[in-house]
Amino acid sequence: MGRRLPIWFYLLSLLTGAILALLFAWAAMTTESGFNRAGALGRLAVDVAWFPSVAQETLQELREQLTGDFDGKDNSVPRDRGLEAEGFAALPSRPGIALPGVLMRAGPGRSAYGWRLLAGFFHLNGELENAALLITPEMEVAQAWRLTERPIGEAEPRNKHKKFVHGIEILPDASLIFTFDGSMSLQRIDRCGQLVWARAGGFHHAVTLDAREERLWTFSDFQTLAQVSAIDGTIQRKINVQDIIDANPATDILEIHRKHDNDLGGNSRHTEGSWQDDALHFNDVDPLPAALAHRFLGFAPGDLLVSARALNLVFVLDPDSLQIKWWRMGATQRQHDPDWLPDGRFLILNNRMSRGYSEVVAMDPNSFETEVVFDGRQNDFYTRIRGKVQSLRSGSLLVTSPQQARAFEVDPQGRVALEILNRDPADETRNFVISEMRWLPPTYFERNPVECPSD
Repeated sequence: MGRRLPIWFYLLSLLTGAILALLFAWAAMTTESGFNRAGALGRLAVDVAWFPSVAQETLQELREQLTGDFDGKDNSVPRDRGLEAEGFAALPSRPGIALPGVLMRAGPGRSAYGWRLLAGFFHLNGELENAALLITPEMEVAQAWRLTERPIGEAEPRNKHKKFVHGIEILPDASLIFTFDGSMSLQRIDRCGQLVWARAGGFHHAVTLDAREERLWTFSDFQTLAQVSAIDGTIQRKINVQDIIDANPATDILEIHRKHDNDLGGNSRHTEGSWQDDALHFNDVDPLPAALAHRFLGFAPGDLLVSARALNLVFVLDPDSLQIKWWRMGATQRQHDPDWLPDGRFLILNNRMSRGYSEVVAMDPNSFETEVVFDGRQNDFYTRIRGKVQSLRSGSLLVTSPQQARAFEVDPQGRVALEILNRDPADETRNFVISEMRWLPPTYFERNPVECPSD
């Protein structure tokens, strides 16, 4: 019969385990909080702490790859009970395009005549797909592009339901440039869906062409703005947030979510500190068109209008000198999609996260006055995250409310002229998310065919 271990050994083992657990927790918490006192041990503790959730997600993705069972829940939202389908009808589509669940209705307002691009997650031809739809001025879907990614080198794209098309442009030749949240590339496809070029990288949120449609701005990681050639996808310039901070020592607006250790008992200098999770959340970058520059005193063509969601911050950046020319913090709350308006103001979708409704505002960069140009209480508009807005010359607004799976057009009198819903046809309680609806002039494709030649 084996010898029994003394009771003190068990007590010592329990005490040692408790001390190690506390040490592990302290290392992980201080590292995540930005104090970095635990060094390599802290980084290891954070990695271990995250392992169960990462492993679970990896196993789930593996199961879905093996079975082909994608339910699209990550790209859907609960059906808003306040948005009934009364008066809606199926959006007409040309032969070969089946879109069950995509519904449309006209309102009392007058909608603008022109093409529309609708991007999001759809039930397309029997499959759940990230896709872009081109809608004719007569409100018929003429073209549908399945938006996907191809492996680049050793990089493998994520499953289609684990990413969301977020950043898209359509050119007059009906080619598309787009990326995803959760992407591993930025890419351009032609009007038939064939790859023109692909650039590896974690691009996200925004794809904004300049006026000549030769270059675009996007984000290449969480803290870097990138200028990319629309012709071949080469990266022409990168601007890191640290470069902006260094170039603006008297304008300290970007480090609010950066933590620095108090260094009690010391007085250290030139320390880096650590960024909090999602410290900036850049979600839009928009160059000032030369045609509008005369409306914006103090700004120059090509200056960048940037949105940092996590900071409730909108600012204007000179991409050459990296000077912050203008900024406004706190006038909007978790905002999206600031644009330059012809009247010399900025148009912004103000999400008002966690509050009762969203709104669209116009902001004067000289007086800082903010006008609500569309109050979401008028038609129960609220998107907690994401969202797009476009102003038309007629005075109409196109608003995309992704978390309600809807997009709508408001005429100059504030009346809803057109509305689109994206319902999950297989689940009466869910809707699929819409990323963006964009209006295009009726002559936009006049020199180029939209549809692919038939075989």
